[in-house]
Amino acid sequence: MDRTIAPQASPIGGLILPTIGHHVLASGIDVYYKEEPTTEAFKIELLTKGGYANAQSAALCSIANKSLLEGTISFPGKKLIDQIDGMGSFAEATPSFDHSLITVFGLSRFFDRTVQILSEIIYQPEFNGANIEHLKKKELNRLKLNLEKGSYISSVNLRKALFGEAHGYGKSLSPEEIANVSVSDIVKFHKTKLCDFSIYISGQLPPNFISKLENRFSRVERESLPDNGSIIKHSPANVRYSNPKYIQSSIRLGKRLFNRTHPDYFKFVLTNEILGGYFGSRLMKNIREEKGFTYGIYSGLYSLNKEGYFSISTDVNGEHEQATLEEINKEIITLQRELVKPEELETVKNYLLGTFINSFSTPFAHIDKFKTLNEQGLPFSFYNEYVKEISKTTAEDILTIAGEYLDTDSLISSIAGK
Repeated sequence: MDRTIAPQASPIGGLILPTIGHHVLASGIDVYYKEEPTTEAFKIELLTKGGYANAQSAALCSIANKSLLEGTISFPGKKLIDQIDGMGSFAEATPSFDHSLITVFGLSRFFDRTVQILSEIIYQPEFNGANIEHLKKKELNRLKLNLEKGSYISSVNLRKALFGEAHGYGKSLSPEEIANVSVSDIVKFHKTKLCDFSIYISGQLPPNFISKLENRFSRVERESLPDNGSIIKHSPANVRYSNPKYIQSSIRLGKRLFNRTHPDYFKFVLTNEILGGYFGSRLMKNIREEKGFTYGIYSGLYSLNKEGYFSISTDVNGEHEQATLEEINKEIITLQRELVKPEELETVKNYLLGTFINSFSTPFAHIDKFKTLNEQGLPFSFYNEYVKEISKTTAEDILTIAGEYLDTDSLISSIAGK
């Protein structure tokens, strides 16, 4: 084997996607499942309506979700975590924009016990006042640390600038809102949002796992309220946060855009990858490797349930702030005016598709990939469409997409610096 010669790349064919099972419990709860008999573990997730977009405040959403793991009626306080740890399990509550996830990883031999405890977490949380006050203090301390970081401030301010603070996607934590969260607020949010969920489960499952879920999740607790994360009219504007202590400038550029349901999604994903989506991107080569302004610069399209947004992110020495902005504009304009060379286009396609295919290789990947699409109303076959559309995208397509969606005048800036 001549190791001086790179192996020849071959085109990627279609994905062989497994069937994801679906069952509706008597309570109306959707269960989506994928059995993975080769692993001795399983993962079960409750995907709830308790995301930031559906909460009165980001603080309420965050604290309500985290308080689920602060104890149940049967296992108050630390006893809950002791029960989970004793089975070699792991649990977390993770809020995001459109929903929250209550996730438990467990060993298959403890399936019954794990599901029982998860049922208690969602149906019988303790919501102890002292524990919640302690949680609020931890949340406040974490926020205070983040508010000292320009990177955090510029990212939060970009979302506010793009969507507005009244929009679910523009919400952020504040000390005042953390202080104002009450136990009664949490109880109401739990009943109306956190108890409205679907179940996603995968791994080595017992033959009668559906009946076991039926027994534990048969109660209908939810009282759903209308979502408040709908599109709200807002006029984006540039924002700057100044702090004389900052040495670096944290630069965030972005615009409201579309999600996976848009017909130009695939072509934009490839366009973004060329611009700033991976380590070998044009922004990285120019601003990191050639200019030495930063350790890293990336761009990305964030696909949310109702819409999406595009952003470019980097941190540079303050003296290079203006030059960095000029170089970003230069790379975008080049992408709009000059055809991508065949060699670069092939390299980026191979990297993008190779990384994508590899993302299906872990035991719980199939159910995770399905969940992402299911929440946006897309079929599992979307992933085969992804491979096909990326493969056939041309340099002319890239030129068109960059011209239509990456007008430099349309990008909103959020900068935190001196």
